[in-house]
Amino acid sequence: MDLFRPEYESLCASSPDWGKIALLPWDEKVFGFPVADFQLGPNPPRFQDLQSFASALEDFSARTKAELVSTHAPGHNMSVTAFLERARFSLVEVSLVATLPRIKPGSLPPRRMTLRKALPVDRAGICDIASRAFQFGRYHTDPQFPRQLANERYVSWIGNALGLLNPHNLVFVLGRPGEVLGFMDVVICDSHADLRLAAVDPNNNPGIAGFSLYAETLRALLDQGVKSVSAKLAAANTPAMNIFSMLGFHFSNAETVLHWHASRPSNLRS
Repeated sequence: MDLFRPEYESLCASSPDWGKIALLPWDEKVFGFPVADFQLGPNPPRFQDLQSFASALEDFSARTKAELVSTHAPGHNMSVTAFLERARFSLVEVSLVATLPRIKPGSLPPRRMTLRKALPVDRAGICDIASRAFQFGRYHTDPQFPRQLANERYVSWIGNALGLLNPHNLVFVLGRPGEVLGFMDVVICDSHADLRLAAVDPNNNPGIAGFSLYAETLRALLDQGVKSVSAKLAAANTPAMNIFSMLGFHFSNAETVLHWHASRPSNLRS
């Protein structure tokens, strides 16, 4: 059994179609307190269900000690987002999916910087960048969530990726041997690559480095037999959106991302 796999249950036993909820064990390990994820069901609650829905969230929080519950809703369905906000969820992010259906070698810009696979000696430099480079992501854009813990989540993420002996999960480093200007965590399935986590040193020409990181990653993925690429990103992350646009990606699947906070949390900001 995977101890870090969320175990979802109906939020409300009498209305299972509202959706399901689970604690997030991996995030709890990093943060030191429980947080949860709520996934809307086929028949989300409506405004007449507001009191029952809010009570179900409070009951779950009281039972599990979860101080934060995250959820997401289709970007086009503002009535669902409005309902969730009435139930004390707060909008923290709008996310998009960037997709490149086919990597075309001739469309890639000339190589400007070196990209290579991460080595054990790069770990400290990679984790240092992960601890200070991020401004986006739902924990970073939640004003009630401690920034240090949000940073630590990404440090743990990339640390785990570096520890995997898995040919389908690659970590690339931007920079010559002994130099770490940025990193990219990639998961490959068949001929498709998911760009999971990327960052460059914010103190070292991040504009040029950021573009080179993505461009050289595409070049390296071609060598791995990858044909298509996708990534999830925050719509407010305009530097990343500009890079994706210049490299030929298109955008879809807009979602609103919302957080619910316990009434008297011990670990969140008031």
